[in-house]
Amino acid sequence: MSLRGQFYLSVMLALLVALSLLAAVACWHARRSVENEMAMALQAADRIVDNALISLPEAGADAYLERLVRSFDGNRHVRVSLIEGGRTILTSRLAPTDAVPGWYRRLLEIPANSRLDTAPRLGGRALLVATDAHGEIGEDWVQFRDGAALLALFSFLMMGLVHLAMGRIAGPLARLARGFEAVGGGDYDARVPLKGPREVGALAAAFNRMAGRLGSLESDNRRLARQTIAIQEEERADIARDLHDEMGPFLFAMRVDADAITAAAEAGGHGAIATRARALGEAAGHIQRHVRSILKQLRSEGLAETGLAPALASLAEFWQRRHDGVRLHLDIDAARKGFGADADAAIFRLVQEGLTNAVRHGGARNVWLSIRADAHICVVLEDDGAGLLVAEAGADAGEGMGLKGMHERLAPLAGSLMLAPRAGGGARLEAQIPLTRAEAAE
Repeated sequence: MSLRGQFYLSVMLALLVALSLLAAVACWHARRSVENEMAMALQAADRIVDNALISLPEAGADAYLERLVRSFDGNRHVRVSLIEGGRTILTSRLAPTDAVPGWYRRLLEIPANSRLDTAPRLGGRALLVATDAHGEIGEDWVQFRDGAALLALFSFLMMGLVHLAMGRIAGPLARLARGFEAVGGGDYDARVPLKGPREVGALAAAFNRMAGRLGSLESDNRRLARQTIAIQEEERADIARDLHDEMGPFLFAMRVDADAITAAAEAGGHGAIATRARALGEAAGHIQRHVRSILKQLRSEGLAETGLAPALASLAEFWQRRHDGVRLHLDIDAARKGFGADADAAIFRLVQEGLTNAVRHGGARNVWLSIRADAHICVVLEDDGAGLLVAEAGADAGEGMGLKGMHERLAPLAGSLMLAPRAGGGARLEAQIPLTRAEAAE
């Protein structure tokens, strides 16, 4: 249940308990009032009857008694009856009472009290004075009903005020929740308006400071990541240059010397020496080819000159030449114009590492590369190799950047990476880079 719902429920329960207690107390007081009124009414009516009987004339007693009984017509609390021979011959009429719900009448109804007045001059007749609480209960019901209506109006107004107060609190809290969700999604530019109660405004101000600080830290982290990647590329270039400039001439000299030794040995009839020299030349040639292969991986040749799509096509051709039976299926038309130097370099290295994992570690025979671009640059590399566990092991433990390096490549561009099983077997590597971030990196 939401905070607003919990607060409403708490207030409603508190009001319900308070109103129930008030109703119980009001009913108890009303019952006490009915009992007191009936006792006083019976006492007053009995005193009137006693005084009237003192003045009862000998002649015309019947008419006098009738007038006495009728004098109580319209009384709300007592009824006077003239009894003769155990039979009621005349009774006063009670005043009309207000309609009262049955449950309220049952709560307040008390047993009727009565007094029987006799006198010698009544000639065996008697006057019965009896209480009737219905009139008093009707009066109490009107008061109870009006009080309940006022309390209901008060409760309604209170709930309205609570609703307004919760609206002032819940609105800013909802904005805070949306702000936290935005920050959780990586949008550190999100800000919350400083509206609402003072405490909520303080929370919003603290949130804005936190988001600003996180945005600053993210910018610093991305700058450091770009510097780290630049350093890595420089190191790759240095290693490639050293291999090319240092090892290349020596390997070339070894092959030339081996060829010369082979020719001299064959001319001198030293077949064994010629065989060993030829093997040495072949070994030097093999090392030369391996060094060129390493240089291909260290240098993203053609990326800056020809663009991302041709560089990826060249990379695919290189892998297909190195590994017989491997087929690469490219769908990279979206990369024809490129996405900026940083994004292009990250995508190239990502694909390079993904191909290494798929072919070398996963033993894939088919690899599918797809690049799409709308709001995000989406790079998907799928293979039919050994599957996710092998791909993960190769990415973490094998040559190249591994998954950690891929994440580091994507971090400056606010990119995300997902490695999952491919439907039908193999692994699926998907990277997404916000297109606006890729453009802003330039």
